[in-house]
Amino acid sequence: MTALARLSRVRVFPTQANFVLARVPDANAWFAALRDAKILVKNLDGAHPLLASCLRITVGTPAENDALIGVLERC
Repeated sequence: MTALARLSRVRVFPTQANFVLARVPDANAWFAALRDAKILVKNLDGAHPLLASCLRITVGTPAENDALIGVLERC
């Protein structure tokens, strides 16, 4: 979660669950970039006004988390 919170333009909401809710500038584009990298997250944009531009990201292994951050750094 710390590496995700360090990304510019990303807001990470506090959590005590096995997933993180993050608001990003363009959830649809970021979701597509992750999908193309074979990393699946849940795009919550459009599910509710309070979830606009949000992605739900399940906590993975260190290697999976590193791959996720690598893709997001390029978005």
